[in-house]
Amino acid sequence: MDFLLLYILCLVSSILFSWNNSSLFVSGMTSSGAAKFRYSVIFTVLSMFLGLMLEGWKMNPSKLIIFNSFEIPLIAILVVLLICSVLAIPVSISNIAVASLIGSSLALNIQVNQIFLTITVLSWILAPLATMYLSKLIYLLLMKLSRCIRMGELYFYTRLIIYSTSFYGAYTISANNLGFILSMLSGYSISLYPIVYIGILIGASIFSEKISYVIGDRLAILSPLKLSSSLLSSSLLLWILTQVGIPAALTQIMIGGLVGAALSSSTHIINVRLFKKLILSWVASFLLGVVFSYILVIILK
Repeated sequence: MDFLLLYILCLVSSILFSWNNSSLFVSGMTSSGAAKFRYSVIFTVLSMFLGLMLEGWKMNPSKLIIFNSFEIPLIAILVVLLICSVLAIPVSISNIAVASLIGSSLALNIQVNQIFLTITVLSWILAPLATMYLSKLIYLLLMKLSRCIRMGELYFYTRLIIYSTSFYGAYTISANNLGFILSMLSGYSISLYPIVYIGILIGASIFSEKISYVIGDRLAILSPLKLSSSLLSSSLLLWILTQVGIPAALTQIMIGGLVGAALSSSTHIINVRLFKKLILSWVASFLLGVVFSYILVIILK
């Protein structure tokens, strides 16, 4: 691949990933009052970059399908993700990525690994449900633990939990999703890390605040402990899926955790209408990824 094109695709991929996904953790820290937006962005960017460096190599699109070159489906992924980011729709990169690979395989008449595809789709369905129950369990445990802490130490305890879970979540999301799409680039190596870091920083600091509002303030109203429960449960499942190389549907897992945490007490506020719109956005973005990638391959092949 031409080096200029490689640098451009690497930078754009990092920006769009951060634009659409750093908001999940930036919103968590800001809406809970743990940190201001600026410091939440810096913390999230560093966490994401570290996750990509240490565990991003575990993701490999060749487990799903084998292409001579992944550049065309990658371009399709970036276009669909750009559209969703502009519209402030927090979609899943893994959904769009898998959809684009399927569309490309249909256009080129290449066989997809049916077993791996089935496992991936099942993870998208089961992981959010598991996160709902896991976040409720974690919340109950954190509540019991908080009762054992003196009042003067409770503020420090709460902030420590929020920072720890936010770091772990941003770390695993980057390792899984950004690692998956960057592995599609032939010629991708650690020499491109500075470009990736700049891209993550640009996406998080300039563009993510609007999506932060959608996730953090409009879907559910959470206390700091409920927020931590949702982050930790989502992060644990993301990390497990990363270890076996499955592209995790990050928004489904995260939003499942938010809903589960909100339901962990008798008093909760959930925007059901927005929740339904998010589900529809996942389906629509998946179909758009398949169709756009198919058309793009037909035109360029």
